[in-house]
Amino acid sequence: MATIKPIPAPSRGATTSGGIGRILRPLLAILVLLIVAAASAGATWFITQRMQPQQNGATVQLGVGQTPAGQPGQPGQPAQGPQATPTTFVAPSATPIAVPAPIFVPIEAFTVTLQNAETERIMHVGLTLRVSDEQTRTRLEKYMPEVRSRILMVLSAQSPTGVQTQQGKNDMVTAIKQAVNRPFSPLPDGQYVTDVLFTAFVVQ
Repeated sequence: MATIKPIPAPSRGATTSGGIGRILRPLLAILVLLIVAAASAGATWFITQRMQPQQNGATVQLGVGQTPAGQPGQPGQPAQGPQATPTTFVAPSATPIAVPAPIFVPIEAFTVTLQNAETERIMHVGLTLRVSDEQTRTRLEKYMPEVRSRILMVLSAQSPTGVQTQQGKNDMVTAIKQAVNRPFSPLPDGQYVTDVLFTAFVVQ
């Protein structure tokens, strides 16, 4: 007569250990991936911050303690002594600063005779006045005959040899500015001519 042997049941401890192992392995793998990703992100952020230049209006110190002839607070040679003061430069703004357009008043060219005891020359000069505001331009255009008269008096008083030198031209520019900036009668205040520009200059 055949005998049926009972199949031994697996031990409870072995079943529980195998189930826990199957659950822990994926969890450990996910945990390792998260740690690696966090470390990679942290390293990338650190390198980016180290290589990124200072922004957002941060001041950059250049030429700290440099000065010519040992004077502190000026760029140049290294400062000497404990009184050296660092020079701070502010980073330029990303938005360009609006600069007002220049205002010019062209003047019709002049031809005058220059003479002294030794020689006589003919001088042909073209001028343009640079002014500081629209009110000055309007006033000069309104009083243009008087403007030309004042300039003509200055030009005719020049020396034939002096106007051919750089210093002579500079003196002539200063004299023209002073003459044109005087008030026009009956106005109480003067004009604001900031520069006199030569557009033609011939001495024969």
